[in-house]
Amino acid sequence: MSAVYSIGTWDTDAQGFTPQLGLSRSPINCTWRDMLQICRELCQMGYSCHYRRDPNGEHSENDPMVLIERTDGMTLQEILKQWER
Repeated sequence: MSAVYSIGTWDTDAQGFTPQLGLSRSPINCTWRDMLQICRELCQMGYSCHYRRDPNGEHSENDPMVLIERTDGMTLQEILKQWER
């Protein structure tokens, strides 16, 4: 089975990550190829969607407004529960 990913954007009202509306594909349990397309669309919406390793090997230089996680087999409810902050 191929890996699937879910992409959320920070929702200030919900104080957590939620699926972005207005995308051409569902950001929940999407393929790697779909994930790349969604990131391009998010960039067009103003998100940077950057993911960089900083000099000490940490990933603290990521876009804090976009969350991308591998969610193989998780339901929408499980994903949203995990995204609550």
